[in-house]
Amino acid sequence: MKKLAFFFAALLLSGCVLAQKGSKIQNHFFVLHNAIRGDSTYKTFDQQVAFIKSLGYDGVEINLLDSFEGMKAALDKHRFTGSYFYIKINLDSPTLDPRIEPYIRALKGSKTVLAPFIVSDSKRFTSPSVTADSIVVSQLRQMGDWAKAANLQVAVYPHVSFYVEKIDHALRLVQQIDRPNVGLTFNLCHWLATTPKADRGDWKGLLTTLKPHLKMMTISGANDVDAAGMDNGPTGIWNQYILPLGTGSFDTYELVRFAVQDLKFRGPIGVQCYAMKGDKPTNLRNTMVAWQQFQSRLAKR
Repeated sequence: MKKLAFFFAALLLSGCVLAQKGSKIQNHFFVLHNAIRGDSTYKTFDQQVAFIKSLGYDGVEINLLDSFEGMKAALDKHRFTGSYFYIKINLDSPTLDPRIEPYIRALKGSKTVLAPFIVSDSKRFTSPSVTADSIVVSQLRQMGDWAKAANLQVAVYPHVSFYVEKIDHALRLVQQIDRPNVGLTFNLCHWLATTPKADRGDWKGLLTTLKPHLKMMTISGANDVDAAGMDNGPTGIWNQYILPLGTGSFDTYELVRFAVQDLKFRGPIGVQCYAMKGDKPTNLRNTMVAWQQFQSRLAKR
């Protein structure tokens, strides 16, 4: 009887080990709206959401305040997730856009991550400013409070050429904001665009430092080349840093593997497709295939 019990216990344990080894990446996987925006076939939010859902993605970005109501209606219709809400914060305005608070309330209880990006329409900053930082901290604390009431997370979105363009600046701001639900996004393409190749070697150390505040990641295929001398457009840096997933000389798979397996990052992971060459629906299909290959590789480890 004891031998039989031992046999079943061993069988159960081996099954658990196999299940863990064979498990897929559990992170919510979504696509940015630029992957389908402007397509000649899928023109409306309704068509776009239906198509993206049909391919197996977990969600799609809600891009900017002006598109919120149309996208939200399509998401509700198809019972799909708005993975993150890309929100502009303008340093020239003393207060947040009045649409932000009711839109956050409308997302209450969803999985949507609020992703504010920070710009100035009137001034080009060459380095962070104490005055500008104080505005950002104040406004993001307000957004964080609204988000807390809606049970949502906030992830500051560093973007090359914007006021908050570097990940270390975003981290300092988040530490000043000091709200548990306010963190940051690691954007691979923007990190590459703002980090010289010589300084990229310890990206694992960087992600480890970011981990307590990391709410979301965006990835793409990318080449590990310097941005020096390249323009800030589709034929410049984005032609190097936003490639089809699974291509390019930067090891995006290892980035995902390290974040998911070693750091136990469980937040959403999105794929960037801005200015990507080729047919948009085909790119979306190929991206899902590449993601499934990532999942398969990780499951075999």
